[in-house]
Parts: sequence; C-alpha cells; structure tokens
Amino acid sequence: MKFEAIRLLADLVSIPTVTEDIEANDQAIAYIDTYLKKRGMFTKRFKLQESHGALMAFTRRNNAKRPAVLLAAHVDVVAGSSQLFTLREQEGKLLGRGVYDMKFAIASYMALVDELADNLKDYDFAIMITSDEEPSPETMGNGVQQLLAAGYTAPICILPDSAAPGWDIEEKTKTAWRFKLIANGQTAHGSRPWEGDSASFKLLGALHELKELFKDHGPLTDTLNIGIINGGVAYNQIPDRMEAAIEIRLVDADTQPQLLETVRQMCATYDLTYEEHPMRPTMKTDLSNPLVQSYMDAVEAVTGRRPEGIMSFASSDGPYFVAAGVPCIVSCPRGGGHHSEDEWLDRDQFLQFVPILRHYLDKHAKNTSVDTKAQTV
Repeated sequence: MKFEAIRLLADLVSIPTVTEDIEANDQAIAYIDTYLKKRGMFTKRFKLQESHGALMAFTRRNNAKRPAVLLAAHVDVVAGSSQLFTLREQEGKLLGRGVYDMKFAIASYMALVDELADNLKDYDFAIMITSDEEPSPETMGNGVQQLLAAGYTAPICILPDSAAPGWDIEEKTKTAWRFKLIANGQTAHGSRPWEGDSASFKLLGALHELKELFKDHGPLTDTLNIGIINGGVAYNQIPDRMEAAIEIRLVDADTQPQLLETVRQMCATYDLTYEEHPMRPTMKTDLSNPLVQSYMDAVEAVTGRRPEGIMSFASSDGPYFVAAGVPCIVSCPRGGGHHSEDEWLDRDQFLQFVPILRHYLDKHAKNTSVDTKAQTV
C-alpha cells in the first residue's frame, strides 16, 4: 500500500502545475477528483479568482461544510526546468518539482482514501485542494480564503506545508509585511544629469539606509528582502520613476508601527511614496490544544519521536485558517530545496505520513456522530 503513495506522487509531479498554468492545474485537480470519487468520496469542484480551480472532497455529503478533520494542500508549484517534472529517487530522497511543496501531501491523502475505501463511511473528514497558493494574491484573496468565506471549516485542519524538519509543528510564524517604495524625478540625458532629478538616486539612498537596519538578520529576527527593483528605460537617460517591492518578515507584528514610522521618515528624506499591500496574518498554534496533542501522539506512535513546536520564518495558508477560527497543524516530513532546482523529500518520512494520518483519523474522525442539520455540499 505504501508504494501507492509513491506512484501517486510520480503522477502528480508529472503534471506541470505552475500556478499560472490553469489548464495543467485543472488536469491535476481532475485526476485527484476522479481518484477520490472512485473510492467513495463526494466531491465538488470550484472555479475561483482568475479561473483558478479548487476541489473539496467529503466522506459525508450531509456534513460537507464542517467535517471532524480537514486535510488541506495546494497543488500548484513554482516554475522549474522540464526535468523537474519527473519524479526521481536518489540516496533515500525523492526529487522533483512539488515533492516537498507540497504534492507529497496530496499523494498521501489519496493513498489514505484508497486504504480506507472499504470503510470510508465510518469516517468524517474532508480534503481541500487549491491551486493558487504560490503567488500569494494581495487583493481578492486566494482559494483557501474564498472557501473559508463560503463556510467550509472544521474543528482542526492539517496542512503539511512547513519548512520544519521532520514533523515538528509550527507554533508561531513570522508576519509578512509587503510594500513598495516609489521614487519620482525628472528625466534628462545621461550626459547632462544636472538637468534632471534622478529617481534611482533617491530610491537607492533609501534602500541602502533600510538595508542597514537588517544587516544582522537571521532565522529568529525580523528580516528584509528587496524582491523587485524596476525603472528606467535606457543607459543614457535619467530615470524619472523607480520603484522597489519590499518584504519584511516580523517576529512580532506589534513592532510594525514603529518600523513603519522609520520607513515614512525615509520617504520624507528621499522624496518617496509609500504604497502598502495587506499584511498576511501571523499564525499561532496552541500546542496544548487536545487536537494538536493527538497529532503529536500520532507522530510519536509512528516515528518514535514526539514533535516539538518551532518558530517558522516561511509562510503558508495556515494563517488564513487560524484567522477564520480553524486551528491549524502545520507539520511535514523532512525535505528541502523548495522553489529551487534541488527540491527533495525524505522517502522514508514521506511514507510515514499515511500511517500518521490514519492514527489521527481513527481517534478524531471515525464513527463520529453526523450533524443532520449541517449544510450540504
């Protein structure tokens, strides 16, 4: 049975579900949909913002919007070279685009349903698959936010989208604060810069000052990334507009107002405009929550090691669940290299995930009473 998960992962990796490729993501969602329906799950497909697809699958149709346990994942991936879309195995590692972020989770969910197929009616859980996590939309909200807004919820969500090593649980995440700094100036010929007002000089002055505030940043501190710098049209033309896209990850969101005041002072000094994007919410997980403790029990029963709580400096859809009142367990097997050409997943730990899920569902989603007043699909 465990090799079914590897086969499914190979199939999913072979579909190049780069976020912007709607057709490829629809193909993957259709594959998942068909597989789950054949094994007795009820399913519903969605078209959300910018035509991105999503899938909800349920063991009980009349309890679709509040199952005992929700298993969530995104099928979309970042772009990569063509060879990454073939699953490879090397020295105990599975390699390929999405093996770690996060098609292993979907393959595990599918293998779990296959394992439970003959007794699926005894369980109450749902699976949420979205296809628009990677670009982190800033305005309308991504698929998870829209499905939560539509009423799809649960007492607990398992979301294996972590940078934690080997089943540890994200107890707290940093908050992603994103904004642009925009400089406007006066164009002139590059040979006569005194006749213009360089937007680039203004912007670079501010960016250098900002960088100095974060010169010692690390995993447990606030961090700075200047992700995009745009502007200018020619070597010999003074740019009249430049902008930079900036992300600061905050250990404590309460420090943002003070940093914002510093940024605004820089804007005044260098004649810049500040343009803010909505901050992604932070996520906190109460490790004493009995539903979280049970997950730790399941991991310990299967692996022999009890997971610990960690600070995460990455991001996921987890904060959206928590903001909607759904406690979220963000934990996954050992892996790395996501968003790189060297993405990998520990094969043995991957194969532990279905037994962990089975252990957890046997305690929290088996033979639970059905709420006959619950909304249907």
